[in-house]
Amino acid sequence: MLEHVIRAASAANPSQIIVVLSPAKAAIVNSLPENCEVAWQTEPLGTGHAAAQALPLLSQGIDRVAILFGDHPLLTGDAVADLVGESRRSGAYVTLLTAVLNDPGAYGRLVRDGNRIVGIVEAKEDPRTYAGSVEINSGISCYDREWLQQRLADVPRSSVGEYYLTSLVEMAARDSNSSQAVVSVIASPETAYGVNDRVELAKAERLMRQRINERLMRSGVTIVDPTSTFIDETVVIEQDARIEPFSTIRGESYIGAATVIGPNSLVYDSRIGRDCAIIASTLESSIVGDRVHVGPYSHFRSGTRIEAGAHIGNYVEVKNSTIGEGTHAGHFSYVGDATVGRNVNIGAGTITANYDGVNKHQTIIQDDAFIGSDTILRAPVTVGEAGRTGAGSVVTRDVAPGSTVVGLPARPIASRHGAKGGKREETNQ
Repeated sequence: MLEHVIRAASAANPSQIIVVLSPAKAAIVNSLPENCEVAWQTEPLGTGHAAAQALPLLSQGIDRVAILFGDHPLLTGDAVADLVGESRRSGAYVTLLTAVLNDPGAYGRLVRDGNRIVGIVEAKEDPRTYAGSVEINSGISCYDREWLQQRLADVPRSSVGEYYLTSLVEMAARDSNSSQAVVSVIASPETAYGVNDRVELAKAERLMRQRINERLMRSGVTIVDPTSTFIDETVVIEQDARIEPFSTIRGESYIGAATVIGPNSLVYDSRIGRDCAIIASTLESSIVGDRVHVGPYSHFRSGTRIEAGAHIGNYVEVKNSTIGEGTHAGHFSYVGDATVGRNVNIGAGTITANYDGVNKHQTIIQDDAFIGSDTILRAPVTVGEAGRTGAGSVVTRDVAPGSTVVGLPARPIASRHGAKGGKREETNQ
């Protein structure tokens, strides 16, 4: 949630971001962006008290202070920019980000005297009934810095022993008779949505997914079933890509134009080129070139790189390896800690035995090689250019360019002309 709020704040180009944390949440510091500073609230004494912990860290030259809530993940950068912009334009002591709801629910409601905002009344203290829409307080606000520094210390302690920012609204209205002492900026109802439990968190996530999917579809991305598609806000997808149902795309992922993801695909922190198909497969921290076909049921682990035009079929696992342009691995294979060249055929059941129980070792398969079905390549080992392995071979030594090896352990076989290593017309053994 906090990441979304910080992202919204950053979109408004602030001079400084200060995050107020409880010592109980100290672990959050490690995940904060580098441009965030931290103020500590050692006692949970309310929103006004939290703001007071951050004030001493404010840099010189800042004239407006926006205070955002970390449990409002649906806040947008545009809403923050509108809030700060109106605060500067009006010169108000207090600028409130509000929303208009038919049912104000548990939200605080604005109190007006004519055209002046003079206070906020909490729901439990409001005896009024409403027949129409009501302007409610989201809790997000912006202040004239000089006035805030003078008056924040005067916020009274509530009956439950806490200091609330909402008290500043009444104080500002008393300090000035101007209708511009306190002003409001109306945002979408989603902006006011705060998360207090797992039920509200699930609702916020649903609203966030809906917002992300609608933005992508309006930009030219086809999402076949938005209700079953999960895409992070940080994901970039080019026009004319197609996302099939039950697919999840997360983190810093990038999807190229005309690429199809899914159905049933998982993509995490990966970059996928144009005109690809990723069907019912999982990609983690991987790079995929253009015109690559993957799946179904394949798995790319961290460090995988697939060059353009390659085909990775069903039940293939690739880890920390590069697969060259035009290479095919059609069925039931494991490629780990390997460099595979161009136009290589990797037969069904091929295994790179990269781990000896202590260390991981490299396998190198050079261009135009042919790896027969059920080959085991015991690393470290190299298959030279245009080298071949027979079905069921266990390769423990390097294969010379152009030669063919078979057997357990694999050895070169003679060509029909009697020389070892011919790559065509091998004799049967």
